[in-house]
Amino acid sequence: MNLPLQGKRVLITRPEEQAEDLASQLRQLGAEPILLPTIALLPPEDWEAVDEAIRSLQQFHWVVFTSVNGVRAFTGRMHATNKPVSLLAGCRLAAIGPATAKALEEVCRTPDVVPEEFLSDALPDALGEVKGRRILLPRADIARKAMAEELRRRGAEVVEIAVYRVQQRREAQIASLPRPDLITLTSPSTVRSLAHMLAEAGRMDWLSAVPLICIGPITAAAVRELGYQPTRVAKEHTVQGLIQAILEEAMCDAHSTANP
Repeated sequence: MNLPLQGKRVLITRPEEQAEDLASQLRQLGAEPILLPTIALLPPEDWEAVDEAIRSLQQFHWVVFTSVNGVRAFTGRMHATNKPVSLLAGCRLAAIGPATAKALEEVCRTPDVVPEEFLSDALPDALGEVKGRRILLPRADIARKAMAEELRRRGAEVVEIAVYRVQQRREAQIASLPRPDLITLTSPSTVRSLAHMLAEAGRMDWLSAVPLICIGPITAAAVRELGYQPTRVAKEHTVQGLIQAILEEAMCDAHSTANP
């Protein structure tokens, strides 16, 4: 059976605990996934701010989640401190996109709002009138500030808490890896960490010679900030959208090979 990604080596830069779902789907399409976790997700060094937010959940009009990791870390801390998730279910909930919404459904309930465009920049409009509202943002320690600043500009009181930390990984033996046919990038932190790893290994040519497939425009912007050009940006900013972009690039490559 001729699979659409047969023989393609695809570099996956996601954290180790998130890579297998993408890898499994790529294998089913005939690809050879190369797992290179570029970042690690760690708990906060201090849970005090998170615990205080959990204790005062009833004081927030909205709790806004911008990643699956945020959902898992926040609700995981609730379980660890013996706080019922029903406290969270009593708040109005927003999720950045379908994957985050699904994570909320699995541990709590369906969110009240999911913007049509799966970007944090779209969330302020999706929330409607926020003047005088208290909004909780459980996020990564390095999360972009643009959404919080926009909500404050609209009159909301925004409380940002770091429910997990993003740490660059540097111990990878890139020199022993085969050169991939495609590189997938799923966040600005994976972009920056991969570039650091490649620089240390003397493989920066990968960023200019290998197609870079980005999950969304914010990740693509991080690629451009380093002086490189993303080859494709997923139209739907999800793993499924990323896979579709990979397939489109493979088809384009096959067409150009067949018609030089």
